[in-house]
Amino acid sequence: MVRRSVRKVGGVPILQLGVFGFVIGLGLLTLAAGQTKETMPFPEFKYHEVGRGGNNLSQTSLVDIDRDGDLDWVFGQQNSDIWWFEYIGPDNWVRHKLGDKAPTEAGGTAFDVDDDGWIDQVSGGAWYRNTGKPCEQEFIKYPNGAMTGAHDNVAADIDGDGKLEVVALWDKQGLFWYKISANPTREWTAHRIADGVHGAIGPHGIGDLDGDGDVDIVRTNVWFENKDGKGTEWVEHKAFDFGLTGVPLPLTTRSYMVDLDKDGDMDVIMSECDCDRGRLAWFENKDGKGREWVRHIIAETDQDLHSLCVVDFDLDGDPDIFSGGSGPFSKAPPRWIIWENLDGKGGAWKEHTILEGKRCHEAVAGDVDGDGDIDICAKPWAGDFPYIYMENLLRGPADRTKK
Repeated sequence: MVRRSVRKVGGVPILQLGVFGFVIGLGLLTLAAGQTKETMPFPEFKYHEVGRGGNNLSQTSLVDIDRDGDLDWVFGQQNSDIWWFEYIGPDNWVRHKLGDKAPTEAGGTAFDVDDDGWIDQVSGGAWYRNTGKPCEQEFIKYPNGAMTGAHDNVAADIDGDGKLEVVALWDKQGLFWYKISANPTREWTAHRIADGVHGAIGPHGIGDLDGDGDVDIVRTNVWFENKDGKGTEWVEHKAFDFGLTGVPLPLTTRSYMVDLDKDGDMDVIMSECDCDRGRLAWFENKDGKGREWVRHIIAETDQDLHSLCVVDFDLDGDPDIFSGGSGPFSKAPPRWIIWENLDGKGGAWKEHTILEGKRCHEAVAGDVDGDGDIDICAKPWAGDFPYIYMENLLRGPADRTKK
């Protein structure tokens, strides 16, 4: 049974089942038999169209909604419908309506809210309960009392009780975390952390930066120390020289915590987004306590980097980085880009463009087809453009179609 509990990988609390469980658990596999880091080829990817169309699409997750052992794809429209796409085969996905009138700007995350073994959906000011018959029934909607305009929703264990809470961010309301009630159908308890920016904590900007055993939060140019480990006292640290200013949505980023240089502490990767010229960088946690940081610029692009996936695409034992361009501020033709971690410690990178001319917004990565390598799913922000599944061919094309 899936429970709303967490385990730790490299000191970072992650979901037992869901996108991080699959991505980290499968994304850092050891090299295939007979391969070395030098001989392992960088994978090719195969394009599959899943669907198309829609406006203001976000709330993305890759999780096993129907408990059939493979990943399904969740996303929804701002203040409107949420769907999940059941994976049958690379060119065969079944679209199901999950719920309607999602009270959110863009934030949404999927995990087991009520500990019943089924993946639910949190979208801003409501959560949607999986009835256990997701292919036949829409989820049941419950208002949760959280902010209704969230740009980011991230699930993490903030107070150290072994259960997931929800962190929400929006520039118009602030940065909050919400304690889920023992009866989650009742209103959740709000805890204010700080002022907000438009977006910055997703998809995984929460983890233990100072090595004291509890989770902290990154918000573009600062991080918030969980001083008491219970989420009731926070200390702001100005740390990161990053994030664009002088733009309509300043300091908007995607963030991800991971031990990139393999020295035993959490580093931070960020991409600039909701802009037309995003940079990608990682920040080395030099002292392991979050007090001394070294910035490493990976790339300066002409893309709106509104996706950030940190996984081992080539199965050489270290994390690579994916992002792509699309959004209301994009100007250049969109590209889907993977930066290969050449030295395994973030010191050298090689850029691979795996797709051009197709819009990419809030991508998610996981082993969709169950072949042991990591695939990518992404959709546009808005317009009559395709939803795309990029199949990783490192271990060959999928020969498995669900019966």
